[in-house]
Amino acid sequence: MSDGILSFHVKRSLFTRARLLTVAPLYLEMENPQADMRFTKDDIEGLRFGVRALSYFVIPISKTYSIEIKSSQGKIILIRMHSFFGIGNQRNRNLFIQIHKQIQQFYFNDMAIHYVRLLKGGLTFELAGAFLTEEGVLIRKDKPLIPWSRTGLATRFHSCSVYDTADLRHFRSFDYWHDWNASLLRSVVDYKIRAMRS
Repeated sequence: MSDGILSFHVKRSLFTRARLLTVAPLYLEMENPQADMRFTKDDIEGLRFGVRALSYFVIPISKTYSIEIKSSQGKIILIRMHSFFGIGNQRNRNLFIQIHKQIQQFYFNDMAIHYVRLLKGGLTFELAGAFLTEEGVLIRKDKPLIPWSRTGLATRFHSCSVYDTADLRHFRSFDYWHDWNASLLRSVVDYKIRAMRS
């Protein structure tokens, strides 16, 4: 590990060969059977992640940890790890946390700062299907804009919700696995709400 370059050996399941994932400050690379995929930091534009569990009553059958990173060309690096009947689950969980933390730190923290600067500059932009403006956030096209003074944010492990504090029926949930850049939206909205309160 030199110059902040981190390498992870990712196995999809117990019976597959480990593939090398390289997370570096300026690029992300995943070893693939046909051809390796490499994205530069400037080319990375989307992130989604999640954990899915399948059980039969109280018996855990499988757990899948997934991280997807999308480039500006629409290509996707898929990092997926499966455990069956709890075998390998702790290893996969720890690896998922480490990889997610490094990807967030190297690529998406800077992206969140970029979007906060756009917001401060008065520009309107879209994240995860929501439109953020200088005045507030538009979470649904058929509903009015929520002013920043009335914007609320609830966060959970797998999702976040943006809502109108004056009308709690006016809300929208953003799932970190289904909605590209939902975690980025959470960071920007959280920053703006904290800035309004201080």
